[in-house]
Amino acid sequence: MKPTLQGKKIALIRSASSAVSKSQYNIQEIGLAKRLSEYGAEVGVFLISDTGATYQEIVQDSPRVVVFWLAGKKIPGQQGYYRDLKGILDAECYDLIQVLDDSQITTVLVSRYCKKRQIKFILWQGMYENYKEAYKKIIQCVFDRTFLRELRNNTKYCLAKTTSARDYLVSKGFPWAKIIPVGLELSNFQNPINRDYRNELGISADKKILLYIGKVESRRKPIFLMDVYADVKAINQNVALVYVGKGEMLDEVHSYVQEKGIRDVFFIDSLSQNELPALYRQCDMFVLPTRYEIFGMVLLEAMYFGIPVITYAAAGPLDVIDDGVDGLVMQDFDCTKWAQAITAHLFELDDTTAMGRAASQKINNSYLWDDVALRYASAYESILDLCK
Repeated sequence: MKPTLQGKKIALIRSASSAVSKSQYNIQEIGLAKRLSEYGAEVGVFLISDTGATYQEIVQDSPRVVVFWLAGKKIPGQQGYYRDLKGILDAECYDLIQVLDDSQITTVLVSRYCKKRQIKFILWQGMYENYKEAYKKIIQCVFDRTFLRELRNNTKYCLAKTTSARDYLVSKGFPWAKIIPVGLELSNFQNPINRDYRNELGISADKKILLYIGKVESRRKPIFLMDVYADVKAINQNVALVYVGKGEMLDEVHSYVQEKGIRDVFFIDSLSQNELPALYRQCDMFVLPTRYEIFGMVLLEAMYFGIPVITYAAAGPLDVIDDGVDGLVMQDFDCTKWAQAITAHLFELDDTTAMGRAASQKINNSYLWDDVALRYASAYESILDLCK
């Protein structure tokens, strides 16, 4: 029987310490909110605005889905915006509130808010390991000693995006956590633009294309990616790299490519959503060398469009990719191993098309919001005691 959330109001709050750009695509909370509305719920999504302004955006009228963009005040490892958030929560009168991640003061304050008003509270976990940086370790230690016991006492329901996130919650004293992944929002790819990227970039038909899309930041190891690509290029010249993204390390990466004389690297600052499908379909393998990946939407996107992904054994990839079947999961950041794996599958085994088909089938079967949201709706129905 299809679950029902008719007449219920649900809040999805991202309490993470970084702001969200409105232009960012595939925002998980918005994708989930749209699907929950199909079960009759009104949904409010709360995100930290990168504009410094607080405002709201109506996504749809009936059932109502609205995004509240909040102006956060940055403090080390946190974002302070609870006063604005509480005012909206008071006005909206939600039946269930789900907050992302355990390590934010806002999460504790909302759990306290819900307990006082007997509102159902869900801790939604994506982060799956403690901070590595020294100053963040100190903040985490102080936070846990001050707030963790209260958060455990206030939290009856926990949902984790990945197995690693569930294990993290168990280690923090939340053994009742259950796993429900996130999904891919396909409406972002409506009205695709049919661009010929090979022709536009001047990539010959005989070259295989490696693709990267994402921020140019240290976490995504852009210099390592360029070294891997250079090694692949040294083994077989019939390869090119298309690198899409902007970020703090872009100038450094540009300089590195020039200094090392790495050829056939094509940089694109950004593309709109409807320009991405054609690019995905014209590439042969997606390279994602990130040590820490909660549940990368770009991973799901590439696989959906039939491109096998080579990536590190982080939380999201470990749950999604079947190594050697629909992608490649590397256990370390050995440049030679990555280059050999890419070369083998692109030129020797020539199995990227078959791997891509398997990847696409997996996403279609298990990781689209249409199906994943059913699991969330069923969980919410049970928590709200609507299935009696």
